[in-house]
Amino acid sequence: MLRVVLKYILIISYLLFASYKIFAVSESLDSFITNPKEVGSGDYKFLFMKVFTATTYAPEGKFDFNQPYALQLKYERDLKGEAIVKKTIEEINHQSNKVSETELNQWQQELNKIIPNVSKGSVLTGIYTSKQQTLFFDSSWKLLGMIEGKDFAEHFFGIWLGPDSSDKKLRNKLLGVSS
Repeated sequence: MLRVVLKYILIISYLLFASYKIFAVSESLDSFITNPKEVGSGDYKFLFMKVFTATTYAPEGKFDFNQPYALQLKYERDLKGEAIVKKTIEEINHQSNKVSETELNQWQQELNKIIPNVSKGSVLTGIYTSKQQTLFFDSSWKLLGMIEGKDFAEHFFGIWLGPDSSDKKLRNKLLGVSS
């Protein structure tokens, strides 16, 4: 249980955006997603404490891994970027035996350059684009960095949205699926 919490604290801190109004979010997402609408949202809690709120956005609110989408994380805890990255890589490795050690190391190096320390109220947003890029933004929509490739996106976003996600209830909420 603690492992799951740490995973989500660290990984989610890595990802997404601050407490903006839906209009502001949509306005910023419009650059990457046609008519972005919220797909779903949910809180990740550990021992009754909220760690973060995650929200997904997709065209017309209909999620498809093959179309642009966004995952936004608003943190309720202070976390070090390096710890978020380490947990992210552990989760990717845990969920898939198809990723080589070389690829994991490369992703870890790239993420260490991108993911900042977060504090309560920080928001990170990850966007998968039509150009098969994953873009990372902070609360003010400053671009933190980018990682190329659909393979990275599938593994990275799969932590929250994939069939092997550790938190199935949150996954279902984020995908707009009834539990």
